[in-house]
Amino acid sequence: MEIIGPRYREAMSILYQIPFFIGYALLPLFSYYLRDWHHLYLAVSSISFLYLMYACFIYESPRWLFTTGRLNRAISVVETIAKRNGRPAEDLEQILPKMQAAYEQFVSSDTKKTGTIVDLFRTPSLRLNTIVMVYQWLNACMVLYGAAEYISNLGGNIFINVFISGALGIPGCIVCIYMTKYLGRRLSLILSNLVSAICFLVIGCITAFNNVIVMTFAVIGLFGATVTFPNLYLYAGEIFPTVVRTTGVGLCSSVGRIGSMMAPFVTSDLALYSSIIPPLVYGVIAGVGFLLTFLLPETRGRPVPETLGDGEAIRKHQRKPKTEN
Repeated sequence: MEIIGPRYREAMSILYQIPFFIGYALLPLFSYYLRDWHHLYLAVSSISFLYLMYACFIYESPRWLFTTGRLNRAISVVETIAKRNGRPAEDLEQILPKMQAAYEQFVSSDTKKTGTIVDLFRTPSLRLNTIVMVYQWLNACMVLYGAAEYISNLGGNIFINVFISGALGIPGCIVCIYMTKYLGRRLSLILSNLVSAICFLVIGCITAFNNVIVMTFAVIGLFGATVTFPNLYLYAGEIFPTVVRTTGVGLCSSVGRIGSMMAPFVTSDLALYSSIIPPLVYGVIAGVGFLLTFLLPETRGRPVPETLGDGEAIRKHQRKPKTEN
């Protein structure tokens, strides 16, 4: 997010979700052959060691280095990126004076240079954006994982059902790229939430459907969630300013995992009282997300906010999108 220009921001912020869904789809294969949960967890968790290689290939965010006072490192990263992108020599020569001038202006301002979780709720617009975005993550995780488990309980081969749930995320990510690029983040989130809400409310309100029709609506509802989920990574990164971006996205992700933990209880425990309760819950959760999305500003085509003041001003200037070089 912080090292990608606006031209490729949608693709790069969403495409990396595809390996997540590929892993999700492959999980039934691991679990089919590794029936002992100790062996399953060992096999799945051992893959995480590959992340250690990231330190050799991923640059530190120059935006974060800049706003936290590490100007020399920020300049070094920007110069390295510019060289690898094949920028002409005259552009490279302008990096140092431009960044030094920008930093002097930044330091001389009374802008807060660092932020905490409290700053996410300190000002009206940023507070509203934070609350709505936190709910959207709760909604996305709860509906995504809940719908996947709901489908796995509808009958048939549980391994195939889980595979379908994970594989749906791949076309969902691809659709999300084009929707966010041409329709914007907010409209895309509105539509994906609406699809999930309608499908699960229909399942919950009409009990005369056979399993094939229920499965069809559930798969479409799950597909809506697979579009919502990657969109939120892009959207949250653009709404939260650099000084609190990791804090804001981390808060959203933490609350989202609460939704993931709640989903199995909704699907299994509430179904003991009535089979229509789980889809109704997911439909209502997605429906509330659909309504709350109208409170968010559109961020497509706008510069990524750097300071708390920039984050507060997004809503005021959302009708005048700017372009970023």
